[in-house]
Amino acid sequence: MTPSEHRQFQKEELEKQKELAANWHHPLSEDQTSLYRVLDSMQEFKLCQEDVPLVVKLTENPNYFTSKLFTGAVDLYSHDCIHVLLGRGLLAKDEAFVIGYTMGSGKKMSRWRRNLFLWVTKYLYPEGYKFTEEERYIFYSGVMAGSQCPTDLSSVDFKELADYKVQGVREKLGIDKELLKCYYCTEKKLFNNRESQRL
Repeated sequence: MTPSEHRQFQKEELEKQKELAANWHHPLSEDQTSLYRVLDSMQEFKLCQEDVPLVVKLTENPNYFTSKLFTGAVDLYSHDCIHVLLGRGLLAKDEAFVIGYTMGSGKKMSRWRRNLFLWVTKYLYPEGYKFTEEERYIFYSGVMAGSQCPTDLSSVDFKELADYKVQGVREKLGIDKELLKCYYCTEKKLFNNRESQRL
């Protein structure tokens, strides 16, 4: 394979992974599969820690002290588990809701923290990670929904729960499926895009 062919192959693989990730979605209604089986379905395209831009790590990764400015910083494994538990895919509005819910579950998301985080996502996050006004709205919905969760999701060891069925994990952590349905119904009526319409 020539260098040019190798670059073309890498580009095609990257596009294929992006499409697989965009299509991935484990609906809220499919809750009798074990958490680890759902996570396995993401193996072909899931991000590695090295793939995440530094500015995103600085705000969302618990290994960086700057993430303490906010609340709800989790590692990628926990973040993927939360996607599954909330029945969200991997597109922009899905990310906004998952991050908001996780931060909201910590009960420390004051107005200044929320505004600072949203400023960072608008002005400092790279393309593909930035929040538009729609994502900002959905993030805030996630914060409000997460504030109703009795468990701070950033303190959960999800590896201990991997063998549980998805609904069993939700019940154990106090994630209210009916409340999520209410938020998703509203989002579906407000936004006409793939991630909102498949909720």
